[in-house]
Amino acid sequence: MQPDEKTTLVITYRTFKYAGKFDKTVTVFTGDSKEDAHIIHITGFVEAIPMGVIEVSPRKVDVGELTPDRQNQVQIMIKNTGDAPLTVTSITSMKFKSTYFTGELVIPAGRSLPVTFGVRPVRSGRFLDILLVYSDARNDIGKGYKVVLSGTAK
Repeated sequence: MQPDEKTTLVITYRTFKYAGKFDKTVTVFTGDSKEDAHIIHITGFVEAIPMGVIEVSPRKVDVGELTPDRQNQVQIMIKNTGDAPLTVTSITSMKFKSTYFTGELVIPAGRSLPVTFGVRPVRSGRFLDILLVYSDARNDIGKGYKVVLSGTAK
């Protein structure tokens, strides 16, 4: 560009699932050296888009007495407290590295849905597992929503 020549600069700020205030700094270089840097400060507010919000209550589910070396049916209640449909795509075990559910389970806004799956304790004693429930919920940033299963294998 020549001195005093104008151009349009477009900055796209992707908020993903994060509503609320934002305060960002963008550095634009117009040449090869650091002296050619221009700092642009951007502030604003992002309105929340309708999204599902996952909730499993209680977060620690007592599964009672289980039989070792056998598939035992366990149920958790998943609620969508958001204002748009919620899609659950998988439920995995952190401890046992297994998948309990995979697919697309759609829960309408404001509704709850029981999800039943099988767990297989490998030995007698205390049973403890940490579930990761993956979904498109606002409060699931891709790492899963954690739920604890506890019980006894006899």
